[in-house]
Amino acid sequence: MSGTSVALSGGGHRASLFGLGVLLYLADAEKNGSVNSISSVSGGSLTNAYIGQVLDYRGASAAEFREKAGRPLASMIANQGTFFAPVRTKIYVVVLVVSLLAILIAPWFLPIECCWSALVVMAGVPLWIWLIYGLRGRVCARAFRDMLFSQDGQPTLMSQLESAVDHVIYSTDLRTSEPVFFCRSFVYGYRFGPGTPSDLQVADAVQASACFPGGFPPVKMPAKRFGFQGPPKGSGLKAPASRLVLVDGGVYDNMGDEWARGYAARLRQWDALSPDREPDTLILVDSSVNPAWNPFPAVTIPVISEVASMLRDMDVLYTNTTTTRRQALIERFDRAQRSGSGLHGALVQISQSPFHVASRFQDADKEWPERAARARATIARLDPQTEAEWARIAHENATLPTTLNALGQETSARLLRHGYVLAMCDLHVILDYPLLDIPGPKAFDELVAP
Repeated sequence: MSGTSVALSGGGHRASLFGLGVLLYLADAEKNGSVNSISSVSGGSLTNAYIGQVLDYRGASAAEFREKAGRPLASMIANQGTFFAPVRTKIYVVVLVVSLLAILIAPWFLPIECCWSALVVMAGVPLWIWLIYGLRGRVCARAFRDMLFSQDGQPTLMSQLESAVDHVIYSTDLRTSEPVFFCRSFVYGYRFGPGTPSDLQVADAVQASACFPGGFPPVKMPAKRFGFQGPPKGSGLKAPASRLVLVDGGVYDNMGDEWARGYAARLRQWDALSPDREPDTLILVDSSVNPAWNPFPAVTIPVISEVASMLRDMDVLYTNTTTTRRQALIERFDRAQRSGSGLHGALVQISQSPFHVASRFQDADKEWPERAARARATIARLDPQTEAEWARIAHENATLPTTLNALGQETSARLLRHGYVLAMCDLHVILDYPLLDIPGPKAFDELVAP
């Protein structure tokens, strides 16, 4: 095994910038040279794919990464946003709202009987959903293309991403209930087998990765486009249907760790996969947040009550699955550290302050003596008077909504700095990564300036 894999979770622009802050630290610490792969879902895929488009992260200097990738991406998200930034999107939103209001209101002013007006509305709404509302996925992909994923006026293809790092963007296929991975040189799903990205545009892959259920319709792609080789021999599985039906990668795994975590098993199923790319270290950047505790309202209205219950059910399922995955990964990392073999790693979680992990290990001299020493050094580097301030920053960042709107300069700089400092502190304690000087806000204010 060799190299490091970085996993970027979902969470809209919150995840894009928090993950970018972590990658900025790795570059400053000169640890980007060991990164073999960056995997991502949803908002993390915006950052992942953009980096793969503009430079070789593995070979870039810290200054080069900051100027070519960090500054343009951070400034765009802070000041323009992505989905809602293009004029085309704004026009679409206006047409979406005006056309719906026209369908719902205009028929009642026609010189016809009320029953006929009702029939016009009943026929018009499904037509509106099919012709206008159903276009929002295409509008999103085009916005991603216009704002981020085009070069010299032409859309960037997956095959054009940098090859030194595997930029793995993944979505969830609803028909197989499994992830589908998109990369420069391959497309892979367990039941589909390996294929090639063909002429797939980066914007389309990212939109499939960020296709939040309810917000955007599923993305449908013909399987023959990728020339899949079929499921592993001896698996007893049949090739799936002729189309992929894709939604947000976070539906299967919102932390983006599946690529690295399952690499060893994938090697046994896929002969062409390189064993040299199997990671020995996983840095999991988790920008997802669990819903805050709220008493469930006593809704008794039919339909509304059922919908509210279903939404809360989804929150409970999400919370339990992500919490269990995090706990299992941390236990796996600790076993590898104790035994000296297996997948090492660390979690950088947006809801935590830079003091959190260091405080946990500062007195663990018997169980983790080396971590304890590094934890005390970390706390000494952090100004104790800033502990309450960092707790506030962590809370504010963790409670930001999942959005594709512009976040503003203050919020964006705060996310970048939090990701940077938290990664430095946590990775120093857990993995003995370099403990650098704590950067002030000004360094990140400059990145988000228009």
